[in-house]
Amino acid sequence: MAARGVHDAAFRVLQSYTDVPQATSVIDIGAGQGAFSRRLLKAGYSVRACDLYPEQFRVSEVTCLPVSPSGELPYADHTAEAVVALELFEHLDGHEPLLREIHRVLKPGGTLLLTSPNILNLKSRILFLLTGYLYNFPSLDPEVRDAVHQHISPFSLDRYRWRLSQSGFRLRNISVDRYKPSSLMWAFLIPLIKLVTLRSARRSTSVRMQNMTRVLMGRILILCATRS
Repeated sequence: MAARGVHDAAFRVLQSYTDVPQATSVIDIGAGQGAFSRRLLKAGYSVRACDLYPEQFRVSEVTCLPVSPSGELPYADHTAEAVVALELFEHLDGHEPLLREIHRVLKPGGTLLLTSPNILNLKSRILFLLTGYLYNFPSLDPEVRDAVHQHISPFSLDRYRWRLSQSGFRLRNISVDRYKPSSLMWAFLIPLIKLVTLRSARRSTSVRMQNMTRVLMGRILILCATRS
């Protein structure tokens, strides 16, 4: 259920950070109906999948197991070279338990690839200035109990980098799926942003990352991290 083009971009990043598919075991977390699992399978990866609602999964060649209500993943320790979590983290209130589980099932040196709406792009910054709401994070309905149907965790790149580090991961790559046309409209602000953040950027890697051109323009963040 990801936006068009997200799977293509995520797949390219995964390929660049994993060995040949035939030697790579991948767990697809929050697999949904299985579109990305199917793509991984066709490319030759050894694929396992899990979801809160495994009955929705539609790829007969891949087993999709249920994730427990408390968040435990249904896999043994150190059994995967890679874990992918596409458009999942924005639905979770508190990322530490999931990252702890991902760290557990990954082999040392394994790869975590996650995608999430980019709240740092120029459209999002303008929207927040004018409305108080970030891109892809509209107002929350307090009557909706199922977080799957709402985006509840608008994490910045700085916050993701910190949380990953605290959970035993090292962020290796920051990509986006594509540039967002509505952010291109505001591209004239980039020199001003670079100027305003210049002093802080000299001291902080996170400030430089958050204000890279691709982050200011990108629609979806694609983060690749390595398990320690």
